[in-house]
Amino acid sequence: MMREVLTRRFENKQRRLPDGILVDGGLGQVNMARAVLAEFNLKIPVVGIAKGVDRKSNRFVGTMPKYTTKEMVIKVRDEAHRFSRARHIRRRAKDFLQ
Repeated sequence: MMREVLTRRFENKQRRLPDGILVDGGLGQVNMARAVLAEFNLKIPVVGIAKGVDRKSNRFVGTMPKYTTKEMVIKVRDEAHRFSRARHIRRRAKDFLQ
């Protein structure tokens, strides 16, 4: 799925390229993103963030770009999770009421 999303994103030549890519996942997901970037000959930094074994720590994969901090990346990941979880709950509630 990640390959498909990134491929579609970079096939659209009219869109501006991102300064970096944040991946919610570990080494496998980061390597998939890097493979797609290599197919398009793009040099964009990729950072992955995965929860540790105890689900309370954060593991970073890749080199953090100079324009960001670990704290900011964690906040972005947490907000993405909050947004998708809220959408999922609304969707399930709607399906339940039908």
